[in-house]
Amino acid sequence: MKIMKLMRFIVFLTVAVSPLKGPAQDMPKGTIAQININDGPISAITYSRPANQLAVAAGKNIHIYDASTYKELTLLTGHTDSVLTLAYSPNGKFLISGSSDKTTRSWDTDSGKFIRTHKKYTGPINIIAFSANGNQFMCGGNEHADIWYWYPTNLNRSGKSGSYMPTKIFTASVFSYTGKFEVRAFDSISLLDEMITNHFAESDSKPEHSIVLIMGNTNLGVLSAHTDSVNVLTLHEKGKILATGSGDKTIQLWDLAQLWDLASAREPIHISKPLHILTGHTGNIAALDFSVGSKLLASGSADKSVRLWDVRTGQHLHTWTGHTGEIGAVTFLGDKTLSGTAFAKDKALVSGCSDGKVFIWDMAKIVP
Repeated sequence: MKIMKLMRFIVFLTVAVSPLKGPAQDMPKGTIAQININDGPISAITYSRPANQLAVAAGKNIHIYDASTYKELTLLTGHTDSVLTLAYSPNGKFLISGSSDKTTRSWDTDSGKFIRTHKKYTGPINIIAFSANGNQFMCGGNEHADIWYWYPTNLNRSGKSGSYMPTKIFTASVFSYTGKFEVRAFDSISLLDEMITNHFAESDSKPEHSIVLIMGNTNLGVLSAHTDSVNVLTLHEKGKILATGSGDKTIQLWDLAQLWDLASAREPIHISKPLHILTGHTGNIAALDFSVGSKLLASGSADKSVRLWDVRTGQHLHTWTGHTGEIGAVTFLGDKTLSGTAFAKDKALVSGCSDGKVFIWDMAKIVP
């Protein structure tokens, strides 16, 4: 009788703690958990340790999960087109979403309640970045050069920043979380843009295909080495390293220290050679993310795989497979807003796919 009770308890315990959603045989090798979402392709994933939440954008909706159990807490609805980007505030109290419907929406993470819609944009919003102190967040997109600033504790207060850009159409964009600089990728420049064309002429170089422009308060940098469009950009936590992912199936790591070491630069600095060129993917690069300490880089591709790289050496560390479509988002389960503390440590890697599935990958056996 005692043995029967013990067996029942073990079965109950196994079911109770299992993070699976779906049969165990569907779990790819190396996964901790699987989440199946039927709203549409996964386009963004973000994590907050203070809120202990994982937010996943699928189609027009946002699914919020407990980051410990991976159980769904709430569903956020209201956008009228695909949600493209998500960002938690450093204190975990706010979640901001940006969409193809040309709006951003703010949400209270404790209650899951909608706070406000922000509607001053002229195109889709695909990048949001909070300032380090969380007092403001910045929003922008690939179809306009302006950056909007909002203040989560005073939503009637906003501002717009316009910076020099040779075009208003970009293939990828990213802002530093400090708000001190932005990086934009584009495929061609206007013949009227004398500064950029003269820069390439004087340096006796020409762009292979895509141009990446780094714009700071007093510094300007230009880099170009990809042979196809740059699809995705991501920055080292302090802006020291830039990762660019392209349709040429490569990822390139760039050292920006030479740019920020200069007090000012009247003419653009051409950074001609990347630190590393990461090869191995067989499809377009669609998603990138640095780990908390920026020692690791994760990449997702149209080839349905997720890869892990050593940033210092450029060495490929591991490949995860099991997705059935293009990887739309990769995110380390480590909180960048707590960088430098033990609480920030990356525990796992999360990836989302066009088939609506999210996998949580175990890094313990790969990264000591």
